[in-house]
Amino acid sequence: MSAATQARLWTKDFTLGTAVNFLLMVNYYGLMVVVADYAMKTYDAPAATAGLAASIFIIGALAARLVSGRIMDKVGRKRLLAMGAIGEVVFSVLYLAGLGFAPLFAIRLLHGFAYGVCSTTIGTIVTALVPDSRKGEGVGYYMLSVTLGAAIGPFLGMFLSQNAGFFPLFVTTAAVAGLSLLAAAQLKVPEAAQESDADIEEAAEEIARDERDERAGDFRVPRFDLGNYLESSVLPIGAVCALLFFCYSSLLAFLTPFAAESGLEQPASFFFVVYAVATFVTRPFTGKLFDRKGDRVVMVPALIAFIVGMGLLATVYRPAAMLVAAALLGFGVGTVQASGLALAVRIAPDDRLGLANSTFYILLDVGVGLGPLLLGLVQPALGFRGLFEAMSLVAIVALAAYLFVSRKHGTMRRRLREVDES
Repeated sequence: MSAATQARLWTKDFTLGTAVNFLLMVNYYGLMVVVADYAMKTYDAPAATAGLAASIFIIGALAARLVSGRIMDKVGRKRLLAMGAIGEVVFSVLYLAGLGFAPLFAIRLLHGFAYGVCSTTIGTIVTALVPDSRKGEGVGYYMLSVTLGAAIGPFLGMFLSQNAGFFPLFVTTAAVAGLSLLAAAQLKVPEAAQESDADIEEAAEEIARDERDERAGDFRVPRFDLGNYLESSVLPIGAVCALLFFCYSSLLAFLTPFAAESGLEQPASFFFVVYAVATFVTRPFTGKLFDRKGDRVVMVPALIAFIVGMGLLATVYRPAAMLVAAALLGFGVGTVQASGLALAVRIAPDDRLGLANSTFYILLDVGVGLGPLLLGLVQPALGFRGLFEAMSLVAIVALAAYLFVSRKHGTMRRRLREVDES
């Protein structure tokens, strides 16, 4: 029996961890799609300021990812997850209080921070639970929780706010946050390996050396070390994925006005449903292919599918064509995200797994966060169709970057060989 067959994937803790992430996504997306509308209708906020109330969440999440990756294994993964999950519950409940427009900004920022802590920590926990021989498959299944959350969350947010009001929506999202806390409490978390005696002795020698320097009058200014916040081995593949997510952000920001301009509002309402179904159906297969045949077998077709899908979207005038584009884009984004994360956690040292997860998601957040801002500046000159065509070209650059990063004698490939041989 092969190692892949022997290694068990669907353990109780893997299932619970995936459920925690799913509930986090439902809470996040359920609120994200309505907060701007809530601010405009409840506090008469202008559209631009109301939009900032939604996007400030990402600033909090980015800050949390920078901090979480560094302190996770010092604080303890389970403890940090519990702290973030409690924050999720507290800040989700505060929406019910209706404290005002200015406090809403603070709540969104702090909620984003709690979300960033939770999502980074649970990602580290679950990827640590997945056997190395089934990394691609396991991460693929785990990332389906993001896909389902991204489909169910917006549906709940829009349906409840339009048919029942904002208060029932806030009650629901607070309940979802409570369920995520309960699920997190049941997890048995694999913590990082403890420092060896040699590591402790080396640290003690460094402290003693610093003390001698101080006594001798050599006061050294502590240097900022980027390695304390980012895992360098993840940066190349993370940058490739971030570039693709920069292109993907054009869908989040401009699909609705593009559909209205093109008379495609009805198929556009099903766009992300088809997108999510395509991701859900293809990801288990691509995960297994990743483990058996390697990353190029799935990453290259996925990037090509995204390029074709974005190019097709720029030219659609019929509903069927729009939905075909949605399926291609769902396969492309879903596969690249899951495979990119699987690569990131495989090439990173075991004692920096938390930093690897946070680094990967920081880069994705930067891509999605910068996209609407920068693309909004060029959209008036290009038009919606021209913008999507441009994103197809940028995706070609992402494909070329991936082929370079994954070249046979490159650093990433060498690291993967070392992992396989160890």
